[in-house]
Amino acid sequence: MPDTWPIALDHIWKQYQLGSKHDSLRDAIPNLLKRLSGRNGPASDAGAFWALNDVSFHVPKGQTLGLIGPNGAGKSTILKLLSRICKQTKGTIYVGSRLAALIEVGAGFHPDLTGRENIFMNGTIMGLSRKDIRRLFDAIVAFSELEKFLDMPVKRYSSGMAVRLGFAVAAHVDPDILLIDEVLAVGDLSFQQKCYQRILDLKAKGTTMVFVSHNLDAVRRLCDRVVLLHEGRVVMDGDADTAIAAYHKNTFRKFRYETVQTPHGNEARDTSKDAEFVQVQVLDAEGRPQETIEAGQPFQVSLTLRTKRPIRQPSLTVAIERIDGQICHEASTEEAALRWDQWAGEGRIILEYPAPNLRPNTYMISAVMYESRNPAGVARMLGPVYFHITSDRISRGMVDLSHTWSVEQLA
Repeated sequence: MPDTWPIALDHIWKQYQLGSKHDSLRDAIPNLLKRLSGRNGPASDAGAFWALNDVSFHVPKGQTLGLIGPNGAGKSTILKLLSRICKQTKGTIYVGSRLAALIEVGAGFHPDLTGRENIFMNGTIMGLSRKDIRRLFDAIVAFSELEKFLDMPVKRYSSGMAVRLGFAVAAHVDPDILLIDEVLAVGDLSFQQKCYQRILDLKAKGTTMVFVSHNLDAVRRLCDRVVLLHEGRVVMDGDADTAIAAYHKNTFRKFRYETVQTPHGNEARDTSKDAEFVQVQVLDAEGRPQETIEAGQPFQVSLTLRTKRPIRQPSLTVAIERIDGQICHEASTEEAALRWDQWAGEGRIILEYPAPNLRPNTYMISAVMYESRNPAGVARMLGPVYFHITSDRISRGMVDLSHTWSVEQLA
């Protein structure tokens, strides 16, 4: 492999045995002895699972690579292969120079040793001499903020304390390659800020890094390049904004096609004996059905209703939620002072959003029809209708609030 590639994966496949809890030699040998002695039952025949399927990429020196994707995509498996915790089934992996990994809470620590002893043990494993460790010791301890707990066995540490010590060691051995998993999310906010600043300092020094996180804003800010994984395969390898946009799009597609829908596509039916939602659609400003709306562009929610008996004093409530369940907006005909004596037969109601300020994300629409003051809906959508807000602008939050800036004095 070229010297300019501190990390390279060439057609990597990784297979796990379903039902097996052992992937390292240390764990596998005791398990094998138990099976041979009959104390652990027969070997599992549940079959195999391919965690990685023909994965290839390389990381040039000094680059920060982000790995994103849903749970089970293969991100942590790649880090374990790079750190040699486990071995690939097929393919070639090259990892050069001094490597530090922070991929599991307390990984690499001996639980019965104290924090002080684990600092020396981890430093030695990473190739430092005792003289080097002593030189770095005070800085490691100060960064971890665990001075009072140094002589306590690590098995008594909380997960947050273990993360503090693990990151402090990994970040101060001056690694050429640093692997970081979602483990940083365990720490408190102030420590996370300190960790991210240390990552930026290492990045400025030319450290090659692989960063795994569900915090897409952190990925966008830290990573020069991002690999999107899905079911053990590389879906996209490119700049952060493009890969994150593809991740959102794939998430939307998953919700759209895995959700139970009627044979009529993006519709939702109800089986109430009194009334039903025949069709619910998201339309653009021209009334055309859409699954994707550009941020800031007007759209409509079209609801076709059918009553099976006259519904007295009807009202309708429509809610827009993010896919994480956060309600973004709820519209009610009653709140809008729209009143009818009754509905009978079939008809359509249009809810218009002339200037929506929703930020890019995947959203779902649900609706309920009420009769008079009865809080139990007379009809509900059988399942939500999904749509996606997209934008070329990179921003965070739920809505785009109109705002202005002013500066009075800067010291």
